[in-house]
Amino acid sequence: MKALLKLLFVDSWFPIVADLFEQPLVMWAFIGWGWLSVLVMITSVVQTMSTL
Repeated sequence: MKALLKLLFVDSWFPIVADLFEQPLVMWAFIGWGWLSVLVMITSVVQTMSTL
C-alpha cells in the first residue's frame, strides 16, 4: 500500500514539476494559457449544466 501511494503522489508529480522548472519563460506562458483555457472550459460546462 505504501509503495502504491508513493507511486501515485511522489513518482508521478515530482518529475513533472522538476521538468517544469527547467522550461524557459515562453513555455511557462503557454502552459499557463493552457491551464487557463481548461478552467474556462470547465466553468462553461458547469454553468451550462446548471441552466439545464
